[in-house]
Amino acid sequence: GCARRDLGHRAAGLYRSGAGFGKAMRRCLPPDRSGGGPVNVRVHPLFHRLLFWLYRFDGPIGASAGRKLRRRRMKVSVADFDRQLAAVTESDICLDLGANMGVVTEKLAATGATVHAYEPDPHCFAALQARFAGKKNVHLHNVAVAREAGWATLRRTLNFDEAPDLFSQGSSITVQDPATYQADGIRVQTLAFIDVVNGFDHPVAIVKMDIEGAEFDILEHILEMSDRFPIRSMFVETHERSVPGKTVLLRRVRQMDWMGELPFPIDTYWP
Repeated sequence: GCARRDLGHRAAGLYRSGAGFGKAMRRCLPPDRSGGGPVNVRVHPLFHRLLFWLYRFDGPIGASAGRKLRRRRMKVSVADFDRQLAAVTESDICLDLGANMGVVTEKLAATGATVHAYEPDPHCFAALQARFAGKKNVHLHNVAVAREAGWATLRRTLNFDEAPDLFSQGSSITVQDPATYQADGIRVQTLAFIDVVNGFDHPVAIVKMDIEGAEFDILEHILEMSDRFPIRSMFVETHERSVPGKTVLLRRVRQMDWMGELPFPIDTYWP
């Protein structure tokens, strides 16, 4: 209501040019909150808050605001990750889900924390083994992580063989589009995310998740059973363009995270 009135009054020329409109919008937009302690500071500039308010709406306005917000929040996500990383100690546990070639795994390992890296693609897993040979605080798992434990088919992109190190980033157990993925797949084991995070003797400090579409079922599970996931912070790269029908779920997660309604921060703007 109030934001609509303010926007309408502005268009009708009822506001002077200056601070009035901004003050009115500040009253109506989601708050600029800092929650969860000194390393969980959230940076919500006014323009980001305006975009987030518009992102709630269906149609082209919401979609456009969502794209603009994503571009801007990626930098904030990286800064938040670095801030969380600086607070990690040798007694902590960190998870890299979809470790690929180990770039993030290495950053996590540099803190001295115990790092568990999960990567189902045999090509990437061999690279991880070579990269972290002798690193006692890095534990490698040649499995996928999903909502449910079991088995799945990992499919590689059609251009995988041209540059495996690069195009392995698109390998997925969820996306099966024949226009993008090879027909033949690799049978891989999946571990249930809830079992993974509950398999340690204290909460996980950081979870980085880049699992090419399988993240949506896990996010849904977290919303259903939020008290079952002992995590301090989570950074997720989302793939809504590859997995249709997840817009409402993603918007809900972002809304709850923005307002501090999740049991732990879930940053879905990880690049």
